[in-house]
Amino acid sequence: EYRFSPPATRATPLDSTRSSRSPVQLVPGTAHHCIFFLVTMSMPLWFQNAWQSGMDSMGPAVFATVGTFVIHESFYFGSYVPFYLADFFPSLQKYKIQQNRANDRQTQLRCLKRVLFNHFFIQLPMILLLHPALHVMGMRMDSASFPSFASLMMHAFVYLVIEDLYFYWIHRLLHWGVWYKYIHKIHHVHSAPFGMTAEYAHPVETVFLGFGTMIGPLLFSTHLLHLWFWLVVRLMQTVEAHSGYDFPFSLNNWVPGWGGAEFHDFHHMQFIGNYSSTFRWWDFVFGTDKEYKQWKSKKGKLGSAKKVH
Repeated sequence: EYRFSPPATRATPLDSTRSSRSPVQLVPGTAHHCIFFLVTMSMPLWFQNAWQSGMDSMGPAVFATVGTFVIHESFYFGSYVPFYLADFFPSLQKYKIQQNRANDRQTQLRCLKRVLFNHFFIQLPMILLLHPALHVMGMRMDSASFPSFASLMMHAFVYLVIEDLYFYWIHRLLHWGVWYKYIHKIHHVHSAPFGMTAEYAHPVETVFLGFGTMIGPLLFSTHLLHLWFWLVVRLMQTVEAHSGYDFPFSLNNWVPGWGGAEFHDFHHMQFIGNYSSTFRWWDFVFGTDKEYKQWKSKKGKLGSAKKVH
């Protein structure tokens, strides 16, 4: 029976919250109990058994490749389904950012065709290179060394920050001259985006952004589960940012600095500014959110005027 288990020699600054650790003194109090639970919580036994069974039956290379692709497809299209269904509920249209723009069936099918082409002929070949890269980087895949939930969350946050900075500058480059005319303009066909348009792009742009998604995991991940958890977070984030809906429970209404759908929707409306993927930090620092702030201010004044009348 073959089990892939590289030497546990790869340690990173983020790898301080593993599921195997010495006992921690539990401090009384509800808040401390919650923190202790999050830090020490590990994957349930059935998940560990299913993981190891998949590893043993498929082998590490197939397991990593097929698992990554299946997770990508499942969460990309799965995250879009709620927003797709929202289009059929009149009561939810008040949360649609561009209420005068509807995405017809033909637009949806055209988007689906290009997205599937990119997934199978661009992203899948990139995923095929994943296992050799994981092996070289010394990333573990066995069920015995699963990271804790706190480790997964911390890694995902750091990867969001890294990817956001990379995306900001690549995105600005793609809005310059020939880069926009021949590459990024394809993504901007949809001036009123919907969730599935998140990966509607030129193959070159798909490669650029795919590399940015992998920078964090290649630098800091110690286990394949770090990568898969991050992939789920990133897919849900980018689909929501392109959803065209700004609900009261959307993260941008609760988390300071979070971009969200309204922030990115403005970019598709005006083709300028708001270049970040997740947060608003870099657009604020480099002054590329000025037009957005003006639009937001004007929108607020119009809303106040309507309430008065």
